[in-house]
Amino acid sequence: MKKLLSFILVSLIISSLGFAQRNIKKPNVIIIMTDDQGNNLGCLGNPWLKTPNIDKFVNESVQLTNFHQAIMCTPSRTAMMTGKYSLRTGAWRTSVGRSNMRTEEVTIAEVFKENGYATGQFGKWHLGDTWPFRAQDQGFEETVNFKCGGISQISDYWGNDYFDDTYYHNGELKQYKGYCTDVFFNETIRYVNECNEEEKPFMIYLALNVAHLPAIVAEEYSKPWIEKGHPQKQAIYYGMISNLDENMGRLMSSLEEQGIKDNTIIVFTTDDGTAGYAAQFNENEWPTEQGFNMGQRGGKGSPYEGGHRLFSFFHFPNGQFNTNEVDDLTSVMDIFPTVMDICDVKTTQKLDQDGLSFKQALYGQPIVGNDGRQLFLVKLNPNQDVLFKRNKYCVIDGDWRWVSRSELYNVKDDRAQKNNLADKYPDRVKAMDDALLAWLDKNAADRETPVRFVLGDEQHPIISLTTQDLWEKSVFSQGHVQKLESGKGPWKVSFMNDGRYKVTLSRYPLYTGLAFNANTKGKNSNEFKANKAKLTIGKNTYEKEIEATDTHVTFKVNVKAGDTDLETWIYSAENITIPSYFVDVEYIK
Repeated sequence: MKKLLSFILVSLIISSLGFAQRNIKKPNVIIIMTDDQGNNLGCLGNPWLKTPNIDKFVNESVQLTNFHQAIMCTPSRTAMMTGKYSLRTGAWRTSVGRSNMRTEEVTIAEVFKENGYATGQFGKWHLGDTWPFRAQDQGFEETVNFKCGGISQISDYWGNDYFDDTYYHNGELKQYKGYCTDVFFNETIRYVNECNEEEKPFMIYLALNVAHLPAIVAEEYSKPWIEKGHPQKQAIYYGMISNLDENMGRLMSSLEEQGIKDNTIIVFTTDDGTAGYAAQFNENEWPTEQGFNMGQRGGKGSPYEGGHRLFSFFHFPNGQFNTNEVDDLTSVMDIFPTVMDICDVKTTQKLDQDGLSFKQALYGQPIVGNDGRQLFLVKLNPNQDVLFKRNKYCVIDGDWRWVSRSELYNVKDDRAQKNNLADKYPDRVKAMDDALLAWLDKNAADRETPVRFVLGDEQHPIISLTTQDLWEKSVFSQGHVQKLESGKGPWKVSFMNDGRYKVTLSRYPLYTGLAFNANTKGKNSNEFKANKAKLTIGKNTYEKEIEATDTHVTFKVNVKAGDTDLETWIYSAENITIPSYFVDVEYIK
């Protein structure tokens, strides 16, 4: 009898423990990434900006003081999404056909979704505008975003201007009221509320387009800076960040009101250095009198420290972290494995990541695998020799920086990177340059293999292409379309099925109803009298006569399945030749 009672008691204890474990609430996750913000925050020393809500957030967070993004925005985003160097994923430039992330990459959203999390993405994606590259195709269940790399770029909804814009809600067009930053925070807060009501943990990627071009904000935010003597664009830039600060306060208040602030990990960072239009650097990339970058050289797109050594904060105030600063080398590639580690989520998928978990550092311990670690940051020009002189490079090795294969700095002693030590340390120069060349060679195959647009899928019969993805020279803004900018090269495509396809060429998106000659603002002519269209698919060429008042021209063609190139031309009576800025390819069964 005693044995039976003991067995029952043990069984009840085990059962209750199992029940408790099943009901332990998993930490929520919000990853916030702004655009082109550099290190412009009041708490980081900017003497003009006041960011009280972000400052309060930072006081409750761990600051990564030696954290590095990529040199460009798409590479930073794909590195965060996969934990890999962007050269391995296909999405290593912002345009020119190199911003689609390979579908076989395992994303942070897919892993958290596999572990029972609701997943949402709001704002900027810039890893592919069409199926199967969109956020909703890559693990996110709820999405509200704009297309391309910024509002008013070519594939974004025509006419968006930051206010009352039309965005894509789970792929469907929907107009939203208000300023863009307000909208994306509104949608994040909405999704948080819905998940909390359902008692479901969430992983959210809030990717804001501020402070990216075009420079637009309500006058109430920019006027104070103009009155203080700042140039207009810099005033708008700071005004955008002031608005961001207000929204951070709204988000934190909402989390607190719902009682989930203490169980929500928030990562806050930006994708690259200060936007050039903010006029904060001179010709040598050092800050001007009205510029700020924590004493660092270089802004957006720069291989110097200010182009990639950027703020990053980990916020988890429930007494979890026991340090305020981590000065160990960390990278955007580390966010994915670190958040996985903190949340104790697992996956059966092969990750093969370049990033490391720095969870230990958040608890004051050394990062396993970080000793002797090097980071390679590059900005490469497609269709050029990989060592082309206009390419930009930075090799990070401890306190040493090997910049653009010609300059060596020790940032511990020279954070502003004014004293080139290359001549004094030839052995170190050779070792770091050899490491860079070996890394470039190792990733050459992945870098040069196109991520092709997928055409002819029965479930996704219509795919829209824009000239941001031309393989040789892209046309990526709506203003470029109005100015009749010339592009060059094909789209790299793959037809899934043999069959008949309808290919529609237009200067403007079809939903605008605008003709080829509408609102022409060409460089060489005030008119654009389109008279002929040409299409090539592989070795086959098709031509049609058109009228300038036509809105589009359509070709119906038979195509064999397989990888090929698709290229277009629109000719005019003024001898102006442009690509078709918009191309719709429809599979006809």
